[in-house]
Amino acid sequence: MRKLPAIAIALILLAWAPPAPGAARVEDDLGRAVQFASAPKRIVSLSPAATELICAMGAQGALIGVATDDEYFSELIGIPAVGTAAAGDIDRVLALKPDLVIVEPEASGALARLEAAGIRALALGGGGSLARGEARLRLLGRLLGRSNQAEKVLSDQAGLLATLALKTAKLERRRTAFRLIGHGGVLYAPGIGSFQNELAAAAGGLPPEGLPPGERVPLTPESLKGLKPDFLYACAKDKASIDKVLSARAWRKAAHLRDRVRYFPCALTDRAAAHVGDIAAWLSSAMYPAEYGRPENFVRESGIVSERSVNLPYPHVAAAKVYYAVQSDYEQKSFVIKFKTPQTIVSTASGAMSGVTHVGNCSSPPMVWDIQHAGGWESDLANRYKTLGLDEKTTSLLFTGADVDNMVMRTASYKDMSITAIATGGAESNAVRTSKDVGAWYQPGTINVIIVSSRALSPAGAAKALIVATEAKTAALWDLDIRSSQTPLPNPATGTGTDEIIMIAGGAGAPIDYTGTHSKIGQLIAEAVHGAVLEALAKGNGKSQGRNVFIRLRERGLDLPSLLTGPEAGPGSGPEGLGEKLQEALLDPDLAGLVETAMALDDALFMRHAGEPALKSFRDQALRAAAAVAGAPVSRLRDASDPKLPPALKAALDAVATGLAVKEGR
Repeated sequence: MRKLPAIAIALILLAWAPPAPGAARVEDDLGRAVQFASAPKRIVSLSPAATELICAMGAQGALIGVATDDEYFSELIGIPAVGTAAAGDIDRVLALKPDLVIVEPEASGALARLEAAGIRALALGGGGSLARGEARLRLLGRLLGRSNQAEKVLSDQAGLLATLALKTAKLERRRTAFRLIGHGGVLYAPGIGSFQNELAAAAGGLPPEGLPPGERVPLTPESLKGLKPDFLYACAKDKASIDKVLSARAWRKAAHLRDRVRYFPCALTDRAAAHVGDIAAWLSSAMYPAEYGRPENFVRESGIVSERSVNLPYPHVAAAKVYYAVQSDYEQKSFVIKFKTPQTIVSTASGAMSGVTHVGNCSSPPMVWDIQHAGGWESDLANRYKTLGLDEKTTSLLFTGADVDNMVMRTASYKDMSITAIATGGAESNAVRTSKDVGAWYQPGTINVIIVSSRALSPAGAAKALIVATEAKTAALWDLDIRSSQTPLPNPATGTGTDEIIMIAGGAGAPIDYTGTHSKIGQLIAEAVHGAVLEALAKGNGKSQGRNVFIRLRERGLDLPSLLTGPEAGPGSGPEGLGEKLQEALLDPDLAGLVETAMALDDALFMRHAGEPALKSFRDQALRAAAAVAGAPVSRLRDASDPKLPPALKAALDAVATGLAVKEGR
């Protein structure tokens, strides 16, 4: 029998071979079919919704660039921003040598340039129906060889929606609920067929009647009042715009609705993406907190579902575990330390206690916060103790809205002495600057720390340790430039309004009286707490050191395009003109550094660590920066940015805006 040539055999085998992992033909939001021979390994995503989906599947390792508009959650730490979702810096994108770029469907110019450069591109957004959001997740799962992970995300969200359907079926009356949108001095409501009304319906709300189809239907004072809303919700960044409209004289008939609008994270309200079940459940509990707090309305059996052990190698610790339990129909998590013998502790939550057998840190998800605040906290607390099999008299627990799965353990040691700090952290919604901010109740954020010592502490030593731990926590906040949620522009935060610490005084040896920072044990406490809080805030909120300038400006409550409102900003200074170019310009490390220096100087000026000479020197630096941007001499800075900005930041933004305007011959 005649043998086939080797090349022929190779071709036959190649023809019979299964497709490479990730090989797919996918269709994007514009109906464009794109063929992939294998899973892309270098992805630039200029679509925040697509970025979220990629991270939800655990595929963030393929991301090499994201949009400046992206939330900075922990999976994106270290990934550079390369432009806005509306118009990425395509030259900067191409320099990264991606094998896939994902853009918003509206970014037609970017799509054309990418195709001209031979780069595969997909147009994937966050709008459309809930079904379209599911389709996008499956598309990316198939493309990235992560279909199983995509289905797990969908299954988890479907489980939340199924629970919600059972809960809303028990309601005697449903409330009219819809999203309020504020933009350009106009208020809008979602019309018939909108994703927003799908979301409100999934949450147990009744969409308003009488509105035409469309994602945005403009409202008048009369039409808003006529819709008779029981529950209004909005994206948090729309608050200033909505407040301004509803405070206007023309809107006095609907002004009473201003204080009834509930604000939620925009990444949840704006997208049919990976967290539809989460936001629907959160909206629903905000609509029906009293009803959902009644045990007769629960639809799932309470109790521990699973547990995992945590290694905490101290002689007086018998066990440390995280328990996952159903309570108030949703999964709640508790980290619990069990002692071999009763301990003495000092807790900012429960005071000084002896005979303590257990301590812990318990987290609750957003969908139960309103239930707890509406009067169900005591019963919720009692149920937590009962579910965990703990005695309130011998247990001290801390509570937080930060996820216990993001808990961080840090140990610092010296010879026979060791300290372990166990921290959870959230500082998005209730970070405060003590002595500057007012006392008010905010959504849970909370930095909780439990400290375990290998050495015994006296009552005085344990109390002193709380001071050291608090100073270390505040140092971590300042090292991260966490801003006050009440006054973010002038004030760095010193803590959140609900922070707690437990110091476990047990351990070996004679009790230590002095634990201040002059002592070795004080040093260890500070090191362990500081490191644990730094990492906990990175895991919980994405608050890493080295966050880009766009994130840090947003944390100060500043939206770049809207800042060009000075008398010399000129026409076209908004998002479609100079404002957009300002964002692109700040991708330049030198100009980003100018703005970052300005933010640091403004903090120093506010605290009177610097004065007019430092500000004058910085303005001279800003003038030189303007000339560098313009490529021509600049004699003065134009008054282009918001006059309410702090002086150094205003000078920096005026410099970039001036340079861009001169360069364009404006």
